[in-house]
Amino acid sequence: MRKLLFTISLAALGVIVLAMPALAATTVSLSPVSVKAVSGKSFNVVIAVNPQGVSNYTEKIELDYPADLLQVKSFSLGSNWMALSQTGYDLVDNANGTLIKTAGYPGGLSSSATFGTISFYAKKAGSGVIKLGTGSLALDANNQNVLSGTPSVSVAITAPVSVPAEKPAAETPAETEQPAKQPVEQPIAQTPQPTLLAAIGGVLTLGTGSMWVGILVGLIILAALIYAIYALIQRKRKNSGNI
Repeated sequence: MRKLLFTISLAALGVIVLAMPALAATTVSLSPVSVKAVSGKSFNVVIAVNPQGVSNYTEKIELDYPADLLQVKSFSLGSNWMALSQTGYDLVDNANGTLIKTAGYPGGLSSSATFGTISFYAKKAGSGVIKLGTGSLALDANNQNVLSGTPSVSVAITAPVSVPAEKPAAETPAETEQPAKQPVEQPIAQTPQPTLLAAIGGVLTLGTGSMWVGILVGLIILAALIYAIYALIQRKRKNSGNI
């Protein structure tokens, strides 16, 4: 009986030992897990790794995203990581929707840390998924891949809402100040100056306003004047005869 219990205990211990690497698998998380974006705008996705106590020395993160909806604008690596830029380990392919970033962690990483931040640009309205690619790796001290899980981010992109411009409130037009009316100077009535023709006409009409009346009056005056001259001459002759 004791031998049987001992055998069972050894078997259970073996199972536990074999299960430990699985229990200590490195997980990758993407946050936020869902995004509501507006086309024409950008948003960020943060990549974090958690070795769960088992030191990781190299992480290769591959993300697949809908290239018709999204475009990678930039990627910034987290602190203390050393980027690997070799072909096949560092790629941004916006035509096919693939991002690959690889970096080592000096001394090994055993606790959760930010691997990097991706800035995505929303190209148009639609929905899609950003997910961890099958080429991703988390290498431990024995260069074994201990990565587990397939995290993803659901993305819903809407078209921008057109907001009609607010009409400015009607303003009461400011009263235009009318300039003070200047007194209009009345032209000074000028007394018409008698012209030469007017003077002659005045003589001919003798101030009567009628030429014929003026001529008649003129003839009478002329006759009276002739008569007076004649009478004066006759008087002088008469006086001369008496002497």
